[in-house]
Amino acid sequence: MWKLLKSELLKLRRCQILLVGLVALALCPLVQYGSQLIIEVEYRNPNYNFQTLFENVVWGNTQIFFPISLVMIGGWLIDRESTHDTLKNIMTIPVSMPKMLGAKMLLVGMLAVLLGIYSVGVTLITGLTVGLSGLTVEMLFHGGTQIVLAALTTCLVCMPLILIFGQIQGAYLGGSILAFFLGYSMMFFKGGILSSIYPFSAALIFVGFDMSEYAGTTAAPNLLLAVIGVGIMVLWTVLLLMMSSKKKEMKPRKQTNTNGKAKRAVCRKGR
Repeated sequence: MWKLLKSELLKLRRCQILLVGLVALALCPLVQYGSQLIIEVEYRNPNYNFQTLFENVVWGNTQIFFPISLVMIGGWLIDRESTHDTLKNIMTIPVSMPKMLGAKMLLVGMLAVLLGIYSVGVTLITGLTVGLSGLTVEMLFHGGTQIVLAALTTCLVCMPLILIFGQIQGAYLGGSILAFFLGYSMMFFKGGILSSIYPFSAALIFVGFDMSEYAGTTAAPNLLLAVIGVGIMVLWTVLLLMMSSKKKEMKPRKQTNTNGKAKRAVCRKGR
């Protein structure tokens, strides 16, 4: 597994799609603070400080920026094996499909934590630049921890999407769009079981984030239901990895068409 993980890390050196995640997460604190500047004065928060900014970033990252970035990056890591025609070489080592995909999922989890730390840094710099008050060591530790943990739990929730759309050639962009809609949809669950068990809202409840101010939830969060919601996605991920053992190769569409033409040519010669 370590050799596979090391190989995946080397591939990241040529991964320009990482810039999408870096830019998106850099935009999050800017968008959150900028919204205070463009809304009408009577709707602005007069007590907007570092704590508010960090809470806004936790919400914005989990709702939009982390799902899009992680599904796009993770899907690309899987998709590149078929588009670059390197999968058949990997299979000759030999390496089982579940082990290869598992190494990629582990790498995505590591990237999620690193992107979370990066987001903490960008949020801190943004707050210092605009001159927000309320910065303390305790607040920075609490807000920073929530951002990083939310990145990890959101990654766990997004893994089934990464595996499904990553194994369909060229579909990881569609998967990231679906992840955006699924993440954005959590604001529509105001109460009841769904507000806690819905995977994306469960990812926030799991790290102790209060969604009442953002999603307008009317019921108290249920940690047990949140654990079940995240656990279902983890179990789904494991099942997808086990099912991938039946796949020996993800062939590009062009290659399949070429084989079909070759077979027809042989038949004509036989005639």
